[in-house]
Amino acid sequence: MNLNRKTFYLTKIKEVSNFLVNIKFSKIKKNENILIYGISRGGTTLLAETLVSVLKARLVWEPLFPYGDVKFHKINPFSVEPYAKFKLGWHPYVASHDDKQVHNYFDKYFALKIRNIRFLRFTNQNSFSESQHTIHKFCFGNFMYPYFQKRYGFKSILLLRHPFAIAASSLGFGDNFNWHKENYTNWNYPDTPKSDDFFKSYDDNYSLIVSGFSLLVFQAVTQFSYALNNLDHENTIIVFYEDLVVEPKEAYSSIQKLVDLHIDYDLFLKMLDKQSFSSKKDHTEKEGLAQLSKWKKVATKQDIKDGIKIFEAFDFRLYSEDVLPLKTNINNV
Repeated sequence: MNLNRKTFYLTKIKEVSNFLVNIKFSKIKKNENILIYGISRGGTTLLAETLVSVLKARLVWEPLFPYGDVKFHKINPFSVEPYAKFKLGWHPYVASHDDKQVHNYFDKYFALKIRNIRFLRFTNQNSFSESQHTIHKFCFGNFMYPYFQKRYGFKSILLLRHPFAIAASSLGFGDNFNWHKENYTNWNYPDTPKSDDFFKSYDDNYSLIVSGFSLLVFQAVTQFSYALNNLDHENTIIVFYEDLVVEPKEAYSSIQKLVDLHIDYDLFLKMLDKQSFSSKKDHTEKEGLAQLSKWKKVATKQDIKDGIKIFEAFDFRLYSEDVLPLKTNINNV
């Protein structure tokens, strides 16, 4: 066995051991769930890490991600088999309001009775039992938003970012998004055994996708729009990524009101200034507006034109060709 493979197995053994000792069987004294909905390259990691720090919270990482299967799933701490068997794919949606299997799974999940290393890899093991809040970070949960909110009514944050910035950031992020550049002509939202014909409602709009850039804009706009059109006003706040960068006080006040707790503002700012672990080194500009304007250096005039057509098709009025969001339109949501 070569040294690299030996190191790999030793790391995994240590990870499993720590999980079994500190998390798997730990008793939780108190818990309040807070859900973050967003999209890849949309700032969910940054916001989740910030809330975990200021609230001393647990973190559940991407529990709706379509993880691959593992062997011996009944005893394997990396297994997500109870969720994977639903085969919900990259964009989960459940059409039935009376699916007892789905109900039972998520009842247990939000009660923190479903624990595995993949969901809890980034949580603080030392404070797992004592923490009073759990942050659930979803990049793949926007189509599940109405189901979760109607059934559970958890305090939630819908994190929006300019779709052009999401597309530009994604296409510059590396191999993870190269697929979009090469396969945009064949992409669609596929229906699953649980979604019925829900995603067929998008069939008439796929002609708007004419490039990798417009594909990513399409994904962001459709998912944001669906959540916004089903907004739980009582339990959900809208936070703009742009505010986290240039108007953090506004985001801070909204979040503090949502959680109904005092939040250390200095710590809040410190965490926002820290580069999230899912970002590339030196990815973030020091000046806020310069950071937010980076997409303008990447998007062509045609990209912007194509993107605006998608905005118009879904009546998405919270962003435009400008860098900052159109907050005056938030009252129409």
